[in-house]
Amino acid sequence: MSWNGTQFSKPFIMLHQEDLASIMHYRGYAPGDEIRALFPSENISTELALQILLVQQHIEEAVNLLCYAITPRVGVWWAYLCLRMVQQDIAQDLARDGLTPAERRLKAAQELAAKLSDTSDIDALVDSQKQRISDISSQLEEEAKNQNYLDPAKRIELKLAWVKRAFAQLEASLPPGSLGSADGPLILESVFNSMQESAGRDFEQIVQHFTPAEPQVSTPSSSQIFEAARAKTQAVPEAIKAEMQKHFPLQFKGMPPSPSPARKTAAVEAALRWLLVPTDANGQLACQAAIAAKTGPESMLAYAAFWSSTNLQTETGLAPTTPSLPPEGISKTLLQLALLEGGDMDYDTRYAKFLELGIQCADGTCTWDEFGNPVHPITHEVYHDNDRDLRVRSGFGRMPHGKSEST
Repeated sequence: MSWNGTQFSKPFIMLHQEDLASIMHYRGYAPGDEIRALFPSENISTELALQILLVQQHIEEAVNLLCYAITPRVGVWWAYLCLRMVQQDIAQDLARDGLTPAERRLKAAQELAAKLSDTSDIDALVDSQKQRISDISSQLEEEAKNQNYLDPAKRIELKLAWVKRAFAQLEASLPPGSLGSADGPLILESVFNSMQESAGRDFEQIVQHFTPAEPQVSTPSSSQIFEAARAKTQAVPEAIKAEMQKHFPLQFKGMPPSPSPARKTAAVEAALRWLLVPTDANGQLACQAAIAAKTGPESMLAYAAFWSSTNLQTETGLAPTTPSLPPEGISKTLLQLALLEGGDMDYDTRYAKFLELGIQCADGTCTWDEFGNPVHPITHEVYHDNDRDLRVRSGFGRMPHGKSEST
């Protein structure tokens, strides 16, 4: 587009009002206090006001300003292009899996519920702990069965037997009668004490060798299970919040039934009919189609075409159009398009695309041919359904290539 980040490379030749003061006082543009404070005064050009908003990254507000500044007929054309772009984006998104946004939202909610209710990981952790406890218990029982001599009674019996063998060996190693009578004093006391200490050390080594060490295992507890369950519980609110933020607006019960697709299509066709031939009669047809379509961007686009007519039909006759109605209809059409569900583009992305198309329409680089298809004069390209060659000419409703102005 002609906006390069700091300025516009092409003049806006399709503006209805060329200064900010006229847009505010005659077209009803009413920015908020924060936006109004950005403008040095009301006596600046529309292009400068747009530059200020774009430099400050107020994309949506820049789109709204352009809605009030652009020529109503060109504004309807701009809104029509945005409608086609969003509808194409939504159609491509639907073609991927055949699900509408509501169906996709329901599927995502069901998958989320199934994921959060799945306890297979916790069950596996519980089973693992149970198996570990069973294995340790079996191991201890087996060791106790094979080493039952280590109970207190067996230990005393083993110690007494060893002492008896030691005394028998000592008695056998000494000359007969060297120990004296049984009632006499004990001789070789030092030898006896030494052997007794040695026997005690040997006995302790034997006991330590056959005594099983304490198994190095972590005590099974419920902490891991608790942490896993708490993590799943804490994930529920955030998961639900994130899922809800993906979808806007919310669907409310009790709303009137939506109009048929045929009525919405008829509203768009009525707006395009007025665009190509902007007569009061076509404006009235656009109004009737808008009423039939009830709500939605298609209906609002038809209303914008009706409000952009030269005169409005009232009960008392014809009346001039209120200057604030056409830009209001264009602005609301774009807002409703930005809020539509489906497609790859989110709210902010759509407004950025709206601005790009709006600048091309305002500087005259994107107009339409006699069939209502986009024409880009710079490249001499015509985006036409049946690929008819059309030559770029001044004004609107481009003539087919080969026709002269006189014909």
